[in-house]
Amino acid sequence: MNAVADHCRVGTDDELVIRWPAPVPDGTRIVLRHGASGDSRAEPLTGDRLSVTLPLAGLSPGAWEVLVEAGSIGRPLLTDDPGFSHDGLRAYAALARDRAARVVRLPDGRVTLEVHEVVPHAEVEAVHPGGGDIGIVGRLAYAGPQPGEKARLLAVARKREGAVTWDVRLDGTEFEARLDVRAFAAWEPALWDLWLDVGETVHARLATRLDDAPGKRGTLSYPRQVTASADREMTVRPYYTLDDELSIACHLVPEDTGS
Repeated sequence: MNAVADHCRVGTDDELVIRWPAPVPDGTRIVLRHGASGDSRAEPLTGDRLSVTLPLAGLSPGAWEVLVEAGSIGRPLLTDDPGFSHDGLRAYAALARDRAARVVRLPDGRVTLEVHEVVPHAEVEAVHPGGGDIGIVGRLAYAGPQPGEKARLLAVARKREGAVTWDVRLDGTEFEARLDVRAFAAWEPALWDLWLDVGETVHARLATRLDDAPGKRGTLSYPRQVTASADREMTVRPYYTLDDELSIACHLVPEDTGS
């Protein structure tokens, strides 16, 4: 039996749900096998044999092979489902977690379950530079809602002293911030890393990781804004690091020495 599943996703309740368009043979079970340790977990199909749900709590980090076993024969699970949706990933990340599981469909249709440890981050969904400001819209990931907590955006200069803060509007997990570029020009040229602080417990790096599009540096760029401070001008530009984290680059505008 090597039927192709038309639904294979991890839900917000941390359960892997698999469905088929037609019943699979009686006695079929799904087996998860950890690639590094060989540990396994199995769940038989019962009832109409059109679906199965596997709780994922306690799975070790790493890649888990997903197998369909009937009797003594085991084959990789195949699916034509991409395994995720953007809305589904956002809903999954909206809850407090220290470990995340995700379905990965390989090019040949085989299913792998990837489990990895996570820490809260501030998922950036939109950046709007212009008019002397940098607007940032996003949501907390893996921290859960923070009702009643005050939030601020913190810019920390890399490899030198310096920090700037702005108040942030936080609604559940959704946040919106507006950075005045003049605040950067008051400091020496630097690269600034951005953090979202919520209450006394959440210190979350701004990054974009839930869109299934890694490698933004070199492929996604934002315009520079020029701002003045005292007798000098500085360019201020948001950019993504190699880890898909959002930072701000501030450089002096070269003086015009004439001919």
